[in-house]
Amino acid sequence: MMNFKHSTLYSLVLAAMVMLVLAQPMQAQSRQGASEIREMSLQEALDITKKASFEVRMAEADMEKAKSQYRQTNATFLPQLSVEATGVSTNDPLNVFGFRLKQEAVTQADFNPSRLNDPDAYDNFTTKFQAQQPLFNADAIFQRRAVKKQLEAAKEQLQGTVEHVRYKVKDTYYRLQLMDNKLQVITKSLEMARENERQAQNYHEQGMITKADYLAAKVRMLELQSRQSKVRDQLQTVQDNLRYLLNIDEDLTIVATDSLQMHPAVSNGNINYQNATNSRLDAMEYRMSAAREMLRSSKFNFVPSVNLFGSYEFNDDVLLGTQGESYMVGATLKWNLFSGYENIGKVMESKAQLRKAELAYESQLFKNEMEIKQARRSLDQAQEQLAFAKASVEQSSEDYRIRKNRFEQGMEKTTEMLRAETKLLESKMQRLNALYQYNLSLATLELLLEQEMSY
Repeated sequence: MMNFKHSTLYSLVLAAMVMLVLAQPMQAQSRQGASEIREMSLQEALDITKKASFEVRMAEADMEKAKSQYRQTNATFLPQLSVEATGVSTNDPLNVFGFRLKQEAVTQADFNPSRLNDPDAYDNFTTKFQAQQPLFNADAIFQRRAVKKQLEAAKEQLQGTVEHVRYKVKDTYYRLQLMDNKLQVITKSLEMARENERQAQNYHEQGMITKADYLAAKVRMLELQSRQSKVRDQLQTVQDNLRYLLNIDEDLTIVATDSLQMHPAVSNGNINYQNATNSRLDAMEYRMSAAREMLRSSKFNFVPSVNLFGSYEFNDDVLLGTQGESYMVGATLKWNLFSGYENIGKVMESKAQLRKAELAYESQLFKNEMEIKQARRSLDQAQEQLAFAKASVEQSSEDYRIRKNRFEQGMEKTTEMLRAETKLLESKMQRLNALYQYNLSLATLELLLEQEMSY
């Protein structure tokens, strides 16, 4: 009896341990599955984009580069200071005597002709402090202005990049909603098709319909299964693209919490096509101004420049010694009278670059106006398509309901019922596509005008 109790207790403990071991992987899998799904609104996705997007971070690096280039132009006004230590050993008569002079170590014996003509090796260490102060360099001044304009262009380019990435995130997020809604519609249609196929099979077995009618219902079900698989693949592709835009390297599924919806119409009176601008246009305008400053800089290469310089040095026979000291100050006026047509060629090059920048700006200004009008027309067309699709869905739903009831009563052909079901599905798909196109056109207008228009 005691052995039986011990055996039973042992079996219960063993069973409990086995259940505990099996439960741990299931719990881990459950936690893992929960961590693989992340709900996200459109605004949350846009907020992540500001910090995580590869394109935005590269544009920030370009702006930092422009800042560093502008910082370098401070040399146009600020002095340049340096310290230099030089050590030499020589028996050259002229240098030996000169070094002794610099060291303030010349004696009467140094004027002995034999010592002057054939000196022993002599060491000299020079510690020199140098300063250069620009006074007037007209070409450098205009170059500095040009770099300043380039910095402003980089700032606008960063803002334009942010807006463009936001647009791509919106587009991808809308596609995510579109594919998810399409999958739901197809899944529901597939359930209806399976029920139709089951009823058709029963009717065929009862001799109420032909085998061809039954096979038509079965083919429709298989077609929807294939279509469902295709939409799932498209949905996964959109998921991958959205994770890339948000720089999320985790293998998780993003679930859109917002829904595709129609916003109040945007009034044409609120859009000024002629004066509409954005960061991209502003950046090109700054680049045009920079090219204009570079043209002025190349012209001022013909103007003389004035700069100051000075030095203070020690010369000794030991490193960093301070035995002999001296200084020198002066000014330089430099005027390049002729440089083999180099300056003239720079002026011609700067004119060409300015002309190219002006044409690029004019072209983009015209293109921007055209794209705004196209987006406006696309938005209007999407609104019309939405109204049509809504009516089409209502009509197709009612038609399918009637034909479905007649089919169940044996009063409707299978092909007619399947045709009505197909039309209903396509009407729903058309409505989803129109809703997506409406939101995309609205996002395009927001990108071109750089203002929120989703009220």
